[in-house]
Amino acid sequence: MKQYGKIAVCLLLLLTLCACGSYESKVAGVWQGDGSLDSGIAGEIDGPPPFDGAARWEFDGAERAVATVGGRDLEFRYYASDDTLTLNDGGEVSWGVPYELKSDTLRIGNATYTKVK
Repeated sequence: MKQYGKIAVCLLLLLTLCACGSYESKVAGVWQGDGSLDSGIAGEIDGPPPFDGAARWEFDGAERAVATVGGRDLEFRYYASDDTLTLNDGGEVSWGVPYELKSDTLRIGNATYTKVK
């Protein structure tokens, strides 16, 4: 009988952890800003990351992000932790940018975005 109690507690804990959701799913949606994103990251050869100046972000909640920069859509893979958004454009280089999420406001680097969808 005690084994069933332990199994029930383990299952309850597992369900609770699954319900929390991932950081990737928390930033899911379409975010609109003014294009002021300056990540502060400077590459030695290639210059700033391609997402600097992004006016719009679309995160799918899993791993795909699309940034609109200068009217062009650029696709990235992303991973979110509690305070860092890691972006990769399919190459060997990944960029880590600080982010903060509060309700319908997403701050990436120094730029603020509002959730539109």
